[in-house]
Amino acid sequence: MKKLAVLALVGLLAGMLSAPAEAGKKKKAPKGPITVGTDPAGDWGTNADPTLAGTPLGDTLGQDMIGATIGMDGKDTINFVIELNALPPTGGMPEFTRYTWDFTVDGEQRELDGKFTNYSRGTCDPTSGQCPPPRDPGLQPFLLRGECTETATPATTLVLCEELAKIQAVFDSTAGTITIPVPTEALGVKPGSKITGAMGTFDSTISAAPSAFLTYGSFPMDGLMTTKTFVVPK
Repeated sequence: MKKLAVLALVGLLAGMLSAPAEAGKKKKAPKGPITVGTDPAGDWGTNADPTLAGTPLGDTLGQDMIGATIGMDGKDTINFVIELNALPPTGGMPEFTRYTWDFTVDGEQRELDGKFTNYSRGTCDPTSGQCPPPRDPGLQPFLLRGECTETATPATTLVLCEELAKIQAVFDSTAGTITIPVPTEALGVKPGSKITGAMGTFDSTISAAPSAFLTYGSFPMDGLMTTKTFVVPK
């Protein structure tokens, strides 16, 4: 009996001594992907007209968002993924459906902005500082913007951002996803950097909206707010 009591005491002491060490260990950031936000299916267009709830038009346009994830792809790329209730093979209406994702990298403003095709604005966008000369934006182009400045005018305040990179996204109609593979160098991230959702132009972190050259907040659209921060793994 005494031998058993001694063994039990030794085990208890060992557990007590190891507990602080275990508690002191830092949890490693997951390499992802992690879900950073979700949105109900069927709510496309309700920002402009509540009777549009459940209409199939949001699916036809590829604008009814249901979620968003961020994850590493190797060491040099971070995938930003928009999940949709449905995505036609042509990306909805190629030139008409615009996606934006506003976020910060360690507090610095960044934005992803793209379409399945974007010849209306991607060829020559005077607000980007990249035009002239005109260019071919290619298929599924997304622009990463940052280094933004505000300029006050009599009518409004203009926000002008530099173009940091042009990225070819992957539109997967079977999975209903748009994957935007952003180079870590262009993002300016390092191990431990935090990517946090920011409030965008359309009162959401991510938006899917009708657009020609411009997008107006009064257009029927879908918005998604992200609620989690992605930490670049160390």
